[in-house]
Amino acid sequence: MRLHSRPVTIGFTLVELVATLTVIGILAVVAAPRMAGRSGFESRGFYDQAQGLVRYAQKIAIAQRQSPPKLPVFVVITATQIRGCYDAACTLPLADPGGGSPLILNAPGGVILSPATTFSFDGSGAPSLVAQLAVSVASADVGDINRTFFVEPRTGYVHE
Repeated sequence: MRLHSRPVTIGFTLVELVATLTVIGILAVVAAPRMAGRSGFESRGFYDQAQGLVRYAQKIAIAQRQSPPKLPVFVVITATQIRGCYDAACTLPLADPGGGSPLILNAPGGVILSPATTFSFDGSGAPSLVAQLAVSVASADVGDINRTFFVEPRTGYVHE
């Protein structure tokens, strides 16, 4: 006696295909814009680098206090750039520790620094500030937050 067997089918049912396409569609709508928008990451990275540049300028000022020419180290902040220099006009820029190029950070698109100012660190690491300096890194990107770091007037301590 022979049993009736069903033919074996390979593939997906219509319900499985619709469910899979629905999940892929939802992921594309929700996740893709977040992955494509890098400006939040760029503004946070620039903020961290700007803090690091100010700390580095202070360390260079302290490190060279024993060796001539004992120049103060300046930090020059504009709306779109932050630089470390040996003079207020920034004709003698600090060298980038990762390479020989000048130590200049350009803000990514949509990021604005404020206030535009210039200050220096002396050989003891003290800045030429009379009050605490609050450096704002503002992003025009929707959903990105504005960040601020501070430079203390007596010690030059840089913190969030």
